[in-house]
Amino acid sequence: MYDYSKVEAEKCENLECLADAYNLFALFDAPSNVLFVDQFISNIIQFKDVFMRYFTRENIFFSCKSNKSYALLKYAVEQNCGIEVSSNYELNDALKYTNKIIASGPAKDEEYIKNSIKNNLIISVDDIEELKIIKKINKPARVLLRISDLLNKVSRFGINISQINSCLEIISGSFINLEGFSFHINNYSLNDRINAIKEAVKIVKSRKISIKYIDIGGGIPTNYCSKEDYENFLKFNNKKMYFKEHFIKNYYPYYSDIADENALDYILKNTYELLNKNGIEIIVEPGRSLLKNVGISIYQVKYLKRLDDGENIIVTNGNINCLSEQWFNSDYLIEPKLLLKCPRQKEEIYASVAGNLCLEQDMMTWRKIKFNYIPKRGDLLIYLNTAGYQMDSNESEFHKIPLVKKYIVKKRKNKYLIKEDKNYDCK
Repeated sequence: MYDYSKVEAEKCENLECLADAYNLFALFDAPSNVLFVDQFISNIIQFKDVFMRYFTRENIFFSCKSNKSYALLKYAVEQNCGIEVSSNYELNDALKYTNKIIASGPAKDEEYIKNSIKNNLIISVDDIEELKIIKKINKPARVLLRISDLLNKVSRFGINISQINSCLEIISGSFINLEGFSFHINNYSLNDRINAIKEAVKIVKSRKISIKYIDIGGGIPTNYCSKEDYENFLKFNNKKMYFKEHFIKNYYPYYSDIADENALDYILKNTYELLNKNGIEIIVEPGRSLLKNVGISIYQVKYLKRLDDGENIIVTNGNINCLSEQWFNSDYLIEPKLLLKCPRQKEEIYASVAGNLCLEQDMMTWRKIKFNYIPKRGDLLIYLNTAGYQMDSNESEFHKIPLVKKYIVKKRKNKYLIKEDKNYDCK
């Protein structure tokens, strides 16, 4: 019988060493997060290659909220990526590496806005009140107007279309330079993004204004697994597959027919002529898709708990704060790999994975995963492809447990250099 709970990660050459196994990953002193920057650079280059087919330059801004690593900021900037930030704290980190920054996010305070203006950054304005603050500061400012309802899908983010004329009046006669529009679409539909671009161009033409950019944000789908694994999982997903029948229905699209740099190519292919005709360039803010296969998370097995009702739980030294999918009432679909500390005979077992917090809901994986060996203390669990919005988005010092250390791996000739991520903080 096919194991329909099984969802294997896509292949990545950085992870082939999993076959070598335990001793290598034990070097990182679990729990730990490991980032492969060579893969990150490769992903950026693939996006840049797509951009250069349509424009004379690439407008890629790495969305730094997808991972808190300092090294990723450094290597993104070295590849001529800008940085998209959503708070003054992220901004101050990004300024250590570059001034090619888009200051985004809601509820910007004056300190964040003044810091952005002082450094001549692009500000993605989320509300008309925010625009009034920028005008009041009375200094040259570069802005994008973030529009809320381009597709008649009202978002909590952005400015209503009905307020655009008022925004243009505020900008008129001020030191504010309108460089373009931006939008947030809360899904992964490429066609919605294409249609939103077309609607933004209509606004430009109907109001007879000139802009340089349309920022389409992120939300570019990325593939974590094969189409077959993903479709089989969705088809047979049922409550019996979960610890205590904690049934989960909502999942990130772990496979899309058009994903990653091919998704960007699809968007540009269907909008380039319109954009070029009107002298407009696209800005894109990928996070997750630039981090595909860039990171892994390593946790140590503390013990296997067998419950009287036949359920099994692997208890680890990680917790719910280490895999952010749990905070969205979902499960991280890619199954963890068990690395054995000591050889033992094969013996199949189904088990869910729990953490080290005093919370009933502290489950790292609710699904019952099939393991070929009985997990024992000291074994390692490896979660693959966790760099994007998983390993550190919701990290917390609950119980005063220190945050998980992050390590950077870079290949030089035939050697791998390993540094702690904090060593890249160039303050």
